[in-house]
Amino acid sequence: MDCQLIRADLVAYQFGSVDLEARDRIDAHLVACPECLKGYLALKREIETAQGAPRPSQQARARLRGAVAQELAKKRARAAAEPAWWRRPLTFGFAAAACAAAMIAVVAVQGELHQLGTLAAPPGAVQK
Repeated sequence: MDCQLIRADLVAYQFGSVDLEARDRIDAHLVACPECLKGYLALKREIETAQGAPRPSQQARARLRGAVAQELAKKRARAAAEPAWWRRPLTFGFAAAACAAAMIAVVAVQGELHQLGTLAAPPGAVQK
């Protein structure tokens, strides 16, 4: 496709008002032609940063804020329904590590007590 034809359609392409076939042709051309891609990106930047560009209405902003608030409320409700240890996996991990360390210590102390009991048995005592 000719670069002049592409450049003529870039504004419509940016606003999504070209048909699917034209969009596919423009996509393919922009991938293959660095100069047109550079021109498109400059045009896109100019459109998006232009002074006096249309801004969303107060109603649209309110709807967006409401939708975001609903999503956040859903996430908070799901998080509140989860068990506390699941929300704080590090706390659970530290507690599990502390329990494991305590069990190892008990087993070690029992082994040492058993050895002491064996060593300290009076002569003639029956050992198991």
